[in-house]
Amino acid sequence: MKTKVFLLGISFLALTSMAEAFELKTEKMGKLEVNGALSGYLLSGKRIEENAKETRIDIASTLISVSKKATPLGFTLMGGAFATPVIGLDTYKTSDNVDLFSPLPLAFLEVSPSEGLSISAGRMGTIIGYESPFTFQNNYLQRGLVWNMQPLFTHGIRLSYNWKLLSAKIGINDAYYSLGVDSNTPSGWKRKLAYALEGSLGITPVKDFSLSFNFLIPEKDARPNEAANPANKQQYNLIMSYTLGNFTLAGDLLYVYAPDSQKAQVPYSAKAYGGALHFSYDYAPFKLALRAEYVKDKKDKGGIDLVGLGENNRGYTLTFTPGYYKDPFFIRAEISYVKAKEDFADIKGGNPTRDSQTRVGFEVGLKF
Repeated sequence: MKTKVFLLGISFLALTSMAEAFELKTEKMGKLEVNGALSGYLLSGKRIEENAKETRIDIASTLISVSKKATPLGFTLMGGAFATPVIGLDTYKTSDNVDLFSPLPLAFLEVSPSEGLSISAGRMGTIIGYESPFTFQNNYLQRGLVWNMQPLFTHGIRLSYNWKLLSAKIGINDAYYSLGVDSNTPSGWKRKLAYALEGSLGITPVKDFSLSFNFLIPEKDARPNEAANPANKQQYNLIMSYTLGNFTLAGDLLYVYAPDSQKAQVPYSAKAYGGALHFSYDYAPFKLALRAEYVKDKKDKGGIDLVGLGENNRGYTLTFTPGYYKDPFFIRAEISYVKAKEDFADIKGGNPTRDSQTRVGFEVGLKF
């Protein structure tokens, strides 16, 4: 705990003394890039679980990143704390993320032996999904329910290749962070390192349009841990993005499949899918962002909820986030709405009593 407080304090002092990203020139390592963010947030809305908070004020991001471009050897280190509030779910303390993912969420080496080719190894961000794990890099304060089904970080090795209009990635990792979780696993869960195959194939036929197909296929018997339950779920993801002037339209489609496995604690196979549309209009210093989602957890005999709204439930979400961004400061407001077919919220005596949730939020901070 003392280490965490110390790290947050150092991040605060460093960030408040810097107005913009800068470069450090070193004799042995060459040019280093330093950037980061410091922000806090407030979210208020009806709680999902009976003992949860209706209003939470906490740190959104206090992060510092130091990186070196792979020419031919580079690295990235990002440390601090970050929040991951999700629409339709209760908000948890930012320190919970630090406890789970450590104060160093990103730490990897990168080698680029030739133009267009790179090999990365270490703790990296997932290639699945459109939204960023860090609030200050995202268009929204809260992530969506499609994002909620996706992994965040992995330990592994990844090969990337870019050639003209095409890009490709292939790698091996620890599935749903099985290498990083601590020993305080829930009762009955046995820790075991699990492996997964990841890959991506993308195309950029024109300058402002991109399309990519991404996948993550873990071991069938991968056991659940603090980061994922179940942890053997396969992910198949399609991402599209198109920019026209100040306007950006993006899509994020996801299909999730957890095969039956007694070792993985999945007695019957489970399936879910979801889609998100992202609209943004950037008219500096103002930016408007809108997200619309539809998610569906398919019925299965095992009663496994892959989405977060309850087993065999479905629903849609809307999130509107207007913001003011004037380097290095930013401030934004947010209103979100979740509507499900079945009750999922305000649990009393073990029974859901509401099928919708409205939440408002604010975030203010600086980034460099």
